[in-house]
Amino acid sequence: METAVTRLETMENPVTLLEELSVVKSRYKMLCTQLEEISTEQRESMSCIHATLENTMKMVQALQLHTDLELSPLSEEEQTAAQQLACKSVKGTDSPVEEPLCSVSTVPIPDGEPQFKPVTKEMFMAVPRIIRSTVKLVDLNSFYRELFNYFVLNRNRAALSVAQMNKMNMKATNSRLQILKELSIVEIDKQGNAKLIV
Repeated sequence: METAVTRLETMENPVTLLEELSVVKSRYKMLCTQLEEISTEQRESMSCIHATLENTMKMVQALQLHTDLELSPLSEEEQTAAQQLACKSVKGTDSPVEEPLCSVSTVPIPDGEPQFKPVTKEMFMAVPRIIRSTVKLVDLNSFYRELFNYFVLNRNRAALSVAQMNKMNMKATNSRLQILKELSIVEIDKQGNAKLIV
């Protein structure tokens, strides 16, 4: 009986309710932080899985070419899996394969072309906070990979505006470009057009 009365008094006491509300809020914030960390790790893991799968596909195709084996087309099941993982398979050796972002080393491209090296966390943290505050490293590297593919692998030389990049689904932003400029990866002309420094 006394515990029921104590609980009733506790629930009616606004100070106690506010204290309990504060505890609940702090737990909620902690769970949100943990959820964000898990989400980031999940995205990074998926990027690495994509890169590994892409590299495996490239290695198999390179081996088939070097051993003069006939390239077999992907089965319907394999094509579906590749589409679900957002991988682009190579039909021949003419067009380069776009690799997902991953911090692990990649397999050398047989043609001896330069390889993409993502921005490291240390490089990213060296950029002034005011420039990098709204950008995530994973998103920056994804954008950088698109620029690398466009300028290096596809051998394009003309500088691009943010609007042109977005028309090509590069998800360009001024913040991302400014970070890459700070890292001396891109140069931006007076009109705001950017190109990779090769």
